[in-house]
Amino acid sequence: MEVSIQTLIISLVVLSIVTYLVSRLSYKLGSILTTIISFLAFSVIAYAGYVEPSILQQNATLLESIYPNISVFEITDLAIFFTVILTFIYAMASFFNPYFIETIKYKHAYNFAWVLSIAGVIGVFFASNILVFFFLFELVVWSTMFLVQMGKKKDAAISYFGFSMAGSVALIFVIFYMHQLTDSFEINENLSALSGGSAILVYILLLIAGFSKLGAFPLNIWLPKAHGSAPHPFSPVLSGGLVKLGAFVSIFALIKIAPFSTNVMVMEIPWANWVIALLGSLSIIFGTLMAIRSDDAKVLLAYSSMSNGGYILVGFSMLESHAVAGGLYHVLVHAIASAAAFLAIAAVARQTHTTKISELGGIIHKMPFTYMVYLIAIISMAGIPPMGGFISKWLIYQAAINKGMILVTVALTFGSIGSFLYVFRPLAALFLGQELPQYKHLKEVPFIMGIPMAILSVLNLLTGTFTTFFLTKVNLVVEELGFDPLLIHSNTIQGWNENSMLNPLLMAGVFAFGVFIAFLIFVIFPKSKKVGLMDTYTAGNFIYTEQLLHYTQEFYAPIERLYEKYIDITENIYKALSLKVKELGRAIKYIFFNKLLEVFTIMVILLMIWLLLSEVVL
Repeated sequence: MEVSIQTLIISLVVLSIVTYLVSRLSYKLGSILTTIISFLAFSVIAYAGYVEPSILQQNATLLESIYPNISVFEITDLAIFFTVILTFIYAMASFFNPYFIETIKYKHAYNFAWVLSIAGVIGVFFASNILVFFFLFELVVWSTMFLVQMGKKKDAAISYFGFSMAGSVALIFVIFYMHQLTDSFEINENLSALSGGSAILVYILLLIAGFSKLGAFPLNIWLPKAHGSAPHPFSPVLSGGLVKLGAFVSIFALIKIAPFSTNVMVMEIPWANWVIALLGSLSIIFGTLMAIRSDDAKVLLAYSSMSNGGYILVGFSMLESHAVAGGLYHVLVHAIASAAAFLAIAAVARQTHTTKISELGGIIHKMPFTYMVYLIAIISMAGIPPMGGFISKWLIYQAAINKGMILVTVALTFGSIGSFLYVFRPLAALFLGQELPQYKHLKEVPFIMGIPMAILSVLNLLTGTFTTFFLTKVNLVVEELGFDPLLIHSNTIQGWNENSMLNPLLMAGVFAFGVFIAFLIFVIFPKSKKVGLMDTYTAGNFIYTEQLLHYTQEFYAPIERLYEKYIDITENIYKALSLKVKELGRAIKYIFFNKLLEVFTIMVILLMIWLLLSEVVL
C-alpha cells in the first residue's frame, strides 16, 4: 500500500468537513472524532516515515501532470521529523477535547478547525513549491486563529493573527522576489541560487516569518496572550507544536541561505547568523524574566516557550553539527515537555476552573498523578538530568563554548537557571502550597485524560535516557542539511572532541540510585510528623484563616524589582506603532471618504497635478 502526501492532505480536509457535520448532530461525538483522526494522522506519518519509508510516495498532482517541471511536495527527512512531532502533539492533546468541548462556544467549528489545521501542518512541511507552501501556511494561520479565538479573550486571536500576518506578508515578498530572480517557485532551487544583496533580503524576510511563528524576540507580544487565552486542549498544540513552524522556516534562512555571508565571519559564524544568535539569546533572557513574574500558569509556560525558542535559534545559527543537532533535538524534547506541562495545567483547570497560581494550592494531595506529570515535564524544560532537555542543551552548550561565544553562553546559562526558578513557582505554590479549603474535595482527572499525560511523561524520561534512539532520527536530518552526523557509540554521545563523552543511560542510573538512597533514608530514619494545617502561629498569635498561609503572591519580588521598570518597553513600542497606524487610517478615511465633496475634489486635483509634474520631470 502506498501513501501519498497529497492524498493524506485531501483526506484530512474531507474528514474536517465530516467532523463538522457530525459535530452538528453531536458535538461530543465530533470531539471524539478529532481524537481518532489526530491519532490516525500521526500513525500514518510515523509509520510511513520511520517504519516503512517505501510506502510514502509523492505521486503526481494535477498541477504536476499539466506542468511536468513543477513539483508540489517533496519527501525529506526534515519534513518527516517535524511532521511526526507536530501530529504527535495534536494526537496527545486531542484526548482532552471531549472533556472540554462543553466549554467551547462554537463547538462544531472548533472540531472542524482542529482537523483542518492538521492538514495544513502536514502540507507546510512537505511543500517543495513556495506558492503551495504559502497557501498551506495561511491555512494553518487562519484555522488556528479561530481555535485561539474560542478561548478566554478575542483580542488574543487578533494579536496572534496580526503577528502571523506579518510573517505571511514577508512570505509574499519572498515568493515574488525569488520568482523574479529565478523564474521558478521551487524552494530549495531558489534558496541555493541566491547571493549578495538578494540573499540578505530573502534571509531577513524568511526570518520575519520564522520569528513571527516562533514567538522570538522582538516578535513575541502575541505569545502570552494567545497561549494564555486559547482553549485548554489547544494550548499544548500551540506551544509544543505550532511555534515549531517558526523553527522550520528559520532553517531555510539560517542554514540554507546563511553561507552567503561566509566572507565576513564572527567567531567562525557568518555575521548574519551571529546577529540571530544574539536575538535568540535575548529571547532566552526576556522569556525567562517575564516567566518569573507571571501569576497565570499558562502565561508562565508561554514565556517559557519564548525562552526555549531562543535555544533553538542559537543552535541553528552556529552552523555546526552539535549545535544543529542540539537545536533539532530541542524541537523534539521541548515539544514533549511543553505539551505535558500544559496538559497538567489543563487538568488542574478542569477541576478548579482557574489557572491563576495565587488562587490555587495543595493540589498534590488530590491530584498526585498530575503533579508527577508536571514535575517530570519541568525537569526536562529546566535542562536537568535525566530528561531530554539536558541532552539538547548540552549539545548546544558544546558548540557555543568551543566557538568562544561568551555572551551567548552566559544567556544559555541564565536561561537554564532561570527556567528552574519559574517552573518551580507553579510546582511550589500550585501543587505543594497550602491546601485551600475550596479544593479539599477535588479528584484526579479521568483515566482517558491521564493516557496522553502518562505517554508524554514516559517520553520525557526516554529522551533523556535512551537518547541514541532519538538521535539517530536527528542524525538523518543533520546529514540532509549538509553537516556531519553526531558520533554515537552504543548509548554514548561524543561531544566536541574525543575526550568529551556523555552516557545518558549511565547518568540516569546514577540519578536513580541517588533518589533511591534518599528515599531509604527518608523511610528508615523518619524525623518528622504530620501536623494539621492550622497547627501553627506567627508573632505569638494563632492563624485562623487558611488563606493567610498562601505564599504565592510576590513569589520572586526581590528579583522582579530589579527589572520591573523595563518589562513593558517592547509592548509600548508596538502600542505606539498601532496608534500611528490608526492615525494614518483616520487620515486616509478623512481624505477619501469625507462627506464634504470639496475635500475629495481638492485631493483628486492635487493627485493629478503631482502625476503630471512627475511625467514632466521624467
